[in-house]
Amino acid sequence: MSNENIKIVSLKLKAYLDKCFISAILCDYHYQYYNKISMIALLPTVIGSAILTCLNSADIPNDVIKYINISINGANTLIIALTTNYRLNDRLTSYKTFYNKYQKLSHKIESTLNNVSNEITDTKLEEIINEYDNIQNDNNYGYLSSYKKIIIKKYGSTKSLPNSLALDSEIVIINDTNNV
Repeated sequence: MSNENIKIVSLKLKAYLDKCFISAILCDYHYQYYNKISMIALLPTVIGSAILTCLNSADIPNDVIKYINISINGANTLIIALTTNYRLNDRLTSYKTFYNKYQKLSHKIESTLNNVSNEITDTKLEEIINEYDNIQNDNNYGYLSSYKKIIIKKYGSTKSLPNSLALDSEIVIINDTNNV
């Protein structure tokens, strides 16, 4: 591979390293966001269960406890149904997994750039691009626009953005290997 081709491939790898970095940050933001929502949603169920435990051991007439039990258990059921329907646990698991995958791919790219810069082949580049694309395609939940805006504002001028963010920032970068 000529020096010119090595430079082109290195530039592409650096762009994908940026994209992995940005995507990992987005996944971490979303993990923290959904974790906070999950904790807030589950707190009333824990408190409700604690209240029921205290009331059941108290000397209160059965008719009164019966209505309190129905009310608190109904509220707990509603909260759990909403969190299940919104798939909070799936979102938490997905964003944590994607974060880890982007980190792993970043390390792979860094290793490729640092250790074998003269041995970077088109096949290796294509393998990295395919791995990145597969991670992106597996994300069924996408990213919230508020976090996209934060990332674009913070990194839009200094890093290569993933396509979804590049489109949102009205900056579309097309890598043409003949013109790099």
